[in-house]
Amino acid sequence: MSDTGNPDLVVRGDIVRPGGTIVRDGWMSVSGGRIIEIGETPLQGAETLDASGHLVLPGFVDAHVHTRSCVDEGISATTRAAAAGGTTTIIDMPFDKPDRPVNSVDRLESKVRDVDAEAVVDVALYATFSPSGDLGVLMELADAGAAGFKVSTIEVDPIRFPRIPDGRLYEAFQVIAETGRPVAAHQENQEIVFAQADAFRARGDTAPINHALSRPPVAEAEAAGRLLELAYWSGAHLHMVHGTIPRTFDLIDWNRSQGVSATGETCLQYLLLTMDALRELGGRAKCNPPLRSQEAVDGLWAQLRAGSVDIVTSDHSPYPLHRKETADIFDAYAGLPGAETLGPLLYSEGVTTGRIDLARFLELVASGPAAVFGLSRKGQLVPDADADFIVFDPDAEWTVQDDQTHYAVGWSPYHGRDVRGRVVSTWLGGRCVFRDGSLIGAPGDGSFVRPTPT
Repeated sequence: MSDTGNPDLVVRGDIVRPGGTIVRDGWMSVSGGRIIEIGETPLQGAETLDASGHLVLPGFVDAHVHTRSCVDEGISATTRAAAAGGTTTIIDMPFDKPDRPVNSVDRLESKVRDVDAEAVVDVALYATFSPSGDLGVLMELADAGAAGFKVSTIEVDPIRFPRIPDGRLYEAFQVIAETGRPVAAHQENQEIVFAQADAFRARGDTAPINHALSRPPVAEAEAAGRLLELAYWSGAHLHMVHGTIPRTFDLIDWNRSQGVSATGETCLQYLLLTMDALRELGGRAKCNPPLRSQEAVDGLWAQLRAGSVDIVTSDHSPYPLHRKETADIFDAYAGLPGAETLGPLLYSEGVTTGRIDLARFLELVASGPAAVFGLSRKGQLVPDADADFIVFDPDAEWTVQDDQTHYAVGWSPYHGRDVRGRVVSTWLGGRCVFRDGSLIGAPGDGSFVRPTPT
C-alpha cells in the first residue's frame, strides 16, 4: 500500500457505511486501491474527489451474469455496461459459447487470462462440471479460484449447459460441501417444462405469452424442493438462483429452519415485469424461468422487505433482437440484458418508493452477494476493503433509452422507463472507470477476483 499519511485519493460526500448509516459530509481516504479510513474529519491526499451533496455507495456486486451467452457481447461490453450502472464486480456464469463450459482447470485459467485482458470492472468466476467423469475436478477448480459451482436441473444445451442427473448431483453436492464454495442451481423440472412446451406447440399456441404459460410455477417449486433436499443430506451450501415465485423462498426459509445452509436470489426482471410484458414486448421479454403474475411480483417485494430474499441480480444474458423477435416464441432465445440497470432501477423502484430502505438495498446488491460468494473485500465501505465505490445522485431523474446503453446488443427491456437516482461516477480500486455518462475505464482495468479461502 501507499503511505497512509499521504493518501492517493480522498473523497468528500455523504458516505454510506454498512447498515445504511450515512456519514453526512464525510471523508474517505484511499491508498493502494484500498480504503484507509472513513470519518467526519477533513482529509488531504494527492487527489480530492468532491462529491458533496451526493451519496457515496459501495460498488454493486452482480452475482449472476452471462458475459458469453452471446459471443458478440463478451466480457468487455458486459463490464463496461456494469461500470455505467455502478457495478464494480460481476460473478460470471460458466456456460460459455461456443461450447466452452468452464469445467476444467485449464478452461478456468484460460478465462482468467481473458478477464485480466478484457474486463473493465472486476470479475469472479463460476465453474461447472459435466454429467459424467471424475468429480475430483471440483476441488481442483475451487483451489484455482472458482467462486462457486453452477448446475441445472433442465437441459439448455447438451454440451455447454447440460442437465445434471439427480444421482450425479447428490455425489457432487457432497464434494462441493468440502470445498466450502456454494453450489448454485437453475431450478426447473425438465419433464414438466418439456411436456408442456410440446403440448403448446402441438396446439399452435406459440404467441409470446405462451412462453410463461408453458413453464408453470410448479416446475420451479418442485425442482427447488428437490435441490434443497440434496443440500440437507449433503451439507452443501445451496444458492438458489433467479427465484420467480414466493413459494421458492418459502421453501428456502423452511429448510433453513431445519438447518439447511441455503440462500436465494431473485432478479430485477421478476420484480419489475410481469408476464404481460410478453404481450407488449414479445420475445424481448423471454427469459428462463419466465416472467410471472402480478401477485407473484407483489409477493417477492414483500419477501424482499422481510429478508427472505438474500440478493438481487440481473441474470444478464443478452442477445441481438433477431434472436429474440421470432414468429414462434419457442424459437426465441431466452435472456435479457440487465448489467447496466440492476442497481439504479432497484434503487428507483425500491428505495424511492419506500418498498425497501437504503440498508436493505445495499444488502441485496452489494454486501449480500459479496458475502455469499466469499468476496470479503467487496460490497462495503470499510477500512481495508477494495476502494470500489460509486457517486450516486439520489434525486436525478432520467429515462432508460436503448441508444444510451453500453451493451453491444443495443437494447434494454426497460426502454422508456423513468428512473429516479443515477450513477454519477464509478470507481474501481480508487480509479475512475465511468463519469457523467462516459466510460473512462478500458479493458484490462478490471481483474479476476478470487474468493477468500474457506
